[in-house]
Amino acid sequence: MTLSEVAICLVIGGFAGVLGGLAGIGGSMIMLPALAVFVADPDPGSAHHMFMAAAMVVNVVVSFPAALRHRKAGAIHYGALRVILPAMAIAIVAGVLVSNAFPGLVLRKILAGFIAAYAMMTITRFFRKSQEPELDAKGVQPLRLTVIGLATGMVAGLLGIGGGVLMVPMLQVFCKMPIKNAIATSSAVMVLTAVVGASLKLGTLGPEHGRSVIDALIIAAALSPTAFIGGRIGAALTHKLPLQAVRLVVSIALLIVAARMA
Repeated sequence: MTLSEVAICLVIGGFAGVLGGLAGIGGSMIMLPALAVFVADPDPGSAHHMFMAAAMVVNVVVSFPAALRHRKAGAIHYGALRVILPAMAIAIVAGVLVSNAFPGLVLRKILAGFIAAYAMMTITRFFRKSQEPELDAKGVQPLRLTVIGLATGMVAGLLGIGGGVLMVPMLQVFCKMPIKNAIATSSAVMVLTAVVGASLKLGTLGPEHGRSVIDALIIAAALSPTAFIGGRIGAALTHKLPLQAVRLVVSIALLIVAARMA
């Protein structure tokens, strides 16, 4: 990497960390489009797999300080965490293996569509002005949580994202969990599942795509310092800012990103 690319990665990491910690989305949805645009590579197809591996490593860096902040605030739902964690860990392995069967440019287009769908859903929910539910143990059922874990893990492994972008709204819709608890629980789950996904993606990077693990780790190292700081800042802001309004602004920005990435 050139010095200018390292500087770009530091900026990308900072934005991804803040938004990931704030919205519980891990950061990959910022990192992957930004890396595709700003970090040049002669083979963009295989490079996307390398960027996925790097982003999944950084997801650990973002989610860990965020989870510590949420733990301090008492927002993590440990009952949900215990059920979702094993289901998502299994599914993320399957998702990574499936992702290796796809060309990188195809995964880029799928990711762009996924980002656009997430953004539109968030914007729609904002204008519906649905009332924030109270935390209700009756809605947090093991079967629902297991399905959420499996779905989130498969998508996270396939697209190289943290999974919170799917888990947070699913916890809200299907388990009637308040947004702050959903974001906190999502961040806590990702601390461990991101390790599983990143390890497997790194391990298959060379055999499946002919890319260097060292190169992916260098990119991750360039992203990580500011991502770590940003993750702490974003998680702290979760408990201070009007989250629905913030997520609306982030979603509008993501729509622009998705269009550029596609």
